[in-house]
Amino acid sequence: MSARRGGAIALLVGAQLVLAALLYSGAFEACRQLLGTLRRDIGYGVQLQHSLYLFAALALFNAIWLMSCRSRRSGLAGCCACLSLWTLYWGNLFTSMPLRSLLVVTVGVLVLALPACLLVLRFRPPG
Repeated sequence: MSARRGGAIALLVGAQLVLAALLYSGAFEACRQLLGTLRRDIGYGVQLQHSLYLFAALALFNAIWLMSCRSRRSGLAGCCACLSLWTLYWGNLFTSMPLRSLLVVTVGVLVLALPACLLVLRFRPPG
């Protein structure tokens, strides 16, 4: 792997992590302002803390996959795998805390899907 590609991967991973943190904190504050204080559940807090490691790993896998894929279809398959793992990780809390789980899943899906949306620009036909 060249240094240029490694730098692009590191930049993409860093951008995904920062964007996810900013989106989550902003959305959480907006929900708190609209709905009042939210229920605190220790299981949710522990899962949220562990999800930071999972999200970082998924962002890294997503960036490596998108930077090394040869076709649009391959890039979308890797992105869909990341989105599926993220959603499945949060599936157990949808019954007890649907709004907070939906918030975290939505933020993660948006951030992980953004590079795949930009992948379309990478494979533009010459013209």
